[in-house]
Amino acid sequence: MASRHLPPLQTLRAFEAAVRLRSFTRAADELALTQGAVSQHIRRLESTLGTPLFVREHQGVAPTAHAQALALQARQGLTVLERAFSRADTGPRNAPGAAPPQRLVLSVLPAFAQRWLAPRVPRFLAAHPGIELDVRPSTALARLNGRDGIDLALRYGPGAWPGLESERLMDEEVFPVASPAYRRGRRLRAPRDLARCTLLRHTWQPWEPWFQAAGVDMVEPVHGPQFDDTDALLHAVMSGAGVALARRSLVAPDLAAGRLVRLWDIGIADVHAYYLVWRPGSAKLQAIGAVRRWLRREAAAAGTGA
Repeated sequence: MASRHLPPLQTLRAFEAAVRLRSFTRAADELALTQGAVSQHIRRLESTLGTPLFVREHQGVAPTAHAQALALQARQGLTVLERAFSRADTGPRNAPGAAPPQRLVLSVLPAFAQRWLAPRVPRFLAAHPGIELDVRPSTALARLNGRDGIDLALRYGPGAWPGLESERLMDEEVFPVASPAYRRGRRLRAPRDLARCTLLRHTWQPWEPWFQAAGVDMVEPVHGPQFDDTDALLHAVMSGAGVALARRSLVAPDLAAGRLVRLWDIGIADVHAYYLVWRPGSAKLQAIGAVRRWLRREAAAAGTGA
């Protein structure tokens, strides 16, 4: 197989910004380019890779799952380059004979990687130049058996996995969200108004506990669109397909940007939480400890610490 040439740096910057901002126009503004220039960079990258990276929607663009995973890797690479050149006048990062940076592979669910973790990674890289953090977005459950190449994982679940150490990182609040246009069109004033809405479902997130907390006489929906991918679910909501239950940590940027609105102040604590998991006998416990402390600080700063 012929090797592909590395895309131009400006193409990678345009791609990363378009994925992060979910808009060619906002990416152009951030990079001081025209919207047409960003579109051209994306078309060239899609041609090089032989696959579409964005779904063009009525209100903007939605990155594909492949694009989100690729953008996360691109963001890490760009951060490393920026850090290297910002320190170019101080000489080599490592003195002669110094140990090379330690590589740490972190497995994490794609939606959490893209929406919560990725924007925070540059702060970790800046604070820990001796650790190369390799983030692997995946829905597969990392075995952490020493043979799969994964050093630690961020899991969303009940905790207490046999044979592994785990630390509760942060809890989660769940509440319904919709696009601003959908809320206006359906005149959603009270929870009972959901009875005349399309309720989008997630395989792992039932509606009934929220109905009970809101005091509405509704049962678990068995019809309507269902998703097993959180990012696809939220894109559907932003496109005006209906109302969905969302986790606070994953929709905070969309709420702040006005792409989504929270419906009422009624939320429920999810039975699951985010945990950092690792092997007790790992040879990289010192680096893992640095990640644990950093993630605790980030969770506390976001107001979601356990």
